[in-house]
Amino acid sequence: MMETRVRSRSFSKLPAFALGALILALGTEALAKPGTHPVVVSTWDTRASNVLLQYRKGFLDDGSFNSFTYNANFSATSGKLGAQFGIHYVNYDEPGDAPKQHGLSGSATAVFNFPVGERYDNGLSRLGIGLYFGSAPTALISGERNYLSIPFLFGFGVPVTPHKRFTITPWLELSPGVNLDTVIHDYSFENENYEDYLNENGEIELTRDDVERVLSDSVDLDVSVSAGARAGLDFALHASDLVDFTANLTLSSVGTAFKGERVIYVGGGLVWRWDDIVPAVLPPEKRLQSESCDDIETRFRSCPNRSRWKAPEELENTPPLPVPPVQPVPPAPAPTATPPVSAPPPPPATDAPPPPAPLGPLGTEPPPAGAPAPATP
Repeated sequence: MMETRVRSRSFSKLPAFALGALILALGTEALAKPGTHPVVVSTWDTRASNVLLQYRKGFLDDGSFNSFTYNANFSATSGKLGAQFGIHYVNYDEPGDAPKQHGLSGSATAVFNFPVGERYDNGLSRLGIGLYFGSAPTALISGERNYLSIPFLFGFGVPVTPHKRFTITPWLELSPGVNLDTVIHDYSFENENYEDYLNENGEIELTRDDVERVLSDSVDLDVSVSAGARAGLDFALHASDLVDFTANLTLSSVGTAFKGERVIYVGGGLVWRWDDIVPAVLPPEKRLQSESCDDIETRFRSCPNRSRWKAPEELENTPPLPVPPVQPVPPAPAPTATPPVSAPPPPPATDAPPPPAPLGPLGTEPPPAGAPAPATP
């Protein structure tokens, strides 16, 4: 029997993925699909920088999709923009006998939350309009199946806060992207003349050029462009200014939007704000109570009025202003005496008796006082 041997020096210079492809030599189809990336918006609350830990469980027919997430989020001083960076571990157990695939994803997302209604005293708006965009390249491997998906994410949501301790956000996402997959074809030496590979010892020997030719003929890189879609409902319980508890429900698909396998995700997480809520979203009475006098002085030094203000040390070296001479005030004239006003003199007293009362008709007494006068016949 003829012995087949491949020089080890040929393998030492080959890329690892090419060597694995040569050893497997499996005939497979392209497996890269959209929709394998994790959910990238960890929180719609952009009031303060925070970190988040989250788990999501995906359910599909005869399979599962799980993700574990750590996010570091940073808020702008306006409280309307958050930059969210996440690292995600994902595993995909697709239907059938295919081995479970494990992978990693890194996400970078800009999340905007524009307030529409009034804000509560903790800075949350009663109604907001949320927008986000970003990317989350995701690589999944299983030893036999390895592919990469690079989605570009666009979405919007409507955060509604009926109470300052609770927020609900419906959202929708579109994710067009590029998928890269390795397609491996069976390679056969049946059409080859084995004598072309014999050395002087009668052994088959493959050179580096021979291996590269086999790889180029049996391994193809498949590139596809497709788009996915998702919709979800996020809940946030604002336990305090430092801690939030989150829960979420997501409807997605693995594959082209509305055509791939449907996946339903449920999950929850914990948000911890390691920074203070930005003052721009707080009412004045709450925004100023945490500011020190030194901070107020520093801010005043940057104001235009600073040019007309002097520090205490500058006032010490400033000569005192000249005091104008005091003009003597002339004495006021003495007031003129006013003669007193005398009361009118009383009427002079007399000893005369009062006049007699009028008499009534002849032979009668005068009528009493207040009686009506007698009628005259």
